[in-house]
Amino acid sequence: MTAAAPRPVRWAIQATLAILCLYGLWSAPGVLGRWGYSFTGICALLLWVAIAGLGLPLLRARPTRRWLALLAMVAITLRLCFALLSVHRGSGGDPNAYLLLAKGLLIRDEYGIYDQYFGGYWRALFPPFYSFLLAGWGSIAGFSTASVLFLGTVIDLGAASLIVQLGRRLGNEGAGRGAAWLYLVWPSVLFSAPLAQKEGLCAFLILALALAWLNRDHRIWRNAVKIGVPAALLALTQPGQAPLAALFGLCLIGQAGFLPILLAGLRAACIALLVMLPWWIRNWLIFGVFMPLTSAGGASLWIGNNPDATGNWLPPPEHLRGLPEIVYNKRIGAIAVEWIRANPGAFVRLTITKFLRACGVGAFGIGRLVAMQPPLPAAIAAALVPFSHLAHVALLGGSAVAARLRRMPGTGTLLLLIAACLIQLMFFGVWFEFSERHREFLTPFLLLLVCGMIAPQLESAEPTPS
Repeated sequence: MTAAAPRPVRWAIQATLAILCLYGLWSAPGVLGRWGYSFTGICALLLWVAIAGLGLPLLRARPTRRWLALLAMVAITLRLCFALLSVHRGSGGDPNAYLLLAKGLLIRDEYGIYDQYFGGYWRALFPPFYSFLLAGWGSIAGFSTASVLFLGTVIDLGAASLIVQLGRRLGNEGAGRGAAWLYLVWPSVLFSAPLAQKEGLCAFLILALALAWLNRDHRIWRNAVKIGVPAALLALTQPGQAPLAALFGLCLIGQAGFLPILLAGLRAACIALLVMLPWWIRNWLIFGVFMPLTSAGGASLWIGNNPDATGNWLPPPEHLRGLPEIVYNKRIGAIAVEWIRANPGAFVRLTITKFLRACGVGAFGIGRLVAMQPPLPAAIAAALVPFSHLAHVALLGGSAVAARLRRMPGTGTLLLLIAACLIQLMFFGVWFEFSERHREFLTPFLLLLVCGMIAPQLESAEPTPS
């Protein structure tokens, strides 16, 4: 039996994706013009389209060993080329911070980082899971660009495997294979692969959560572990996306019933609390107060809500510099709340603008490369922008059409998962620091939706979730 998403949900998803696509098209001249137009950019776009098109046979049948070897060679070559863009360039922001945190764990056996903008040593600025994972890998293979690229590729391969499983679970494995290939060569994924970025890990954990909710069976505590562990690890990686663990379940209530979802969620919450307990105890011993995930909540709220906010990172107020970590977090958060109360109209306009920019534009990876030291040459940036931005716009447009046509047997369930992702972005993510990288977890689901529109249809429909 194929489950269908309620009609208002389908309409809301179609309208949202269509609006974002139109915004991306409207922004295209400005995005492309910012870096300059070039013939090389057109060639790069056509080359990437050809590479993406190598996945078309995957929609029809499983690849032969020879074709799989060809795809692997292309994907590896492509990632190595993108890694060369980062070699001998220093990255600021999160990639540098995570490397410093991981190295600090190995050298000083201590988790913390000195932040020049906050003017102090912060011990809970970044949630721990990705840092610990990076430190574990770095203790074996070091922290070179090649080492970080390998770790990022392993994580992306894991996400691709989950995309295939999700496609199979929804009734169209061919769509899963095609979406997995596109994910591995997707521009934003390629830009992040050689950097110490947590977005790939977040996508992996969120896909694992979606599958765990769909694959529940009679083994109740095993189900709880399969949901609770990735939910906790997601909270310990990107706290702002933690609500997705519950949103997936809530969006499936119409299929599985309220009581089964509630009981599954409560059991999973018990497991998640156990996983997060060591981090809570550690923070209590350090700060003497309950610090569930991160001390950056106030700063993130201010970055997203102030007179100069765009959604991207901004230097914090200078007069707060040097305050203790907990005090700083409360003070800067209070400044943001005060601005929101004093400027409700500006707050609403800013929130809508942040959502449109973050979800409708695809150029963050180029901006990050240009911000490195030494910066990426302008000619290379101009060559990379067209396929980065236009691929994202095409995905939004294709997803809006696919949501309308609903050709894949499991499209109803997939739309419910996408609805959960959009609710996460609109009602939990957009209030804080909110840029393109914060919506990357939605990409695998949209890729699966588009591939399901063009993949050959299977006779079997998805089974009803338990």
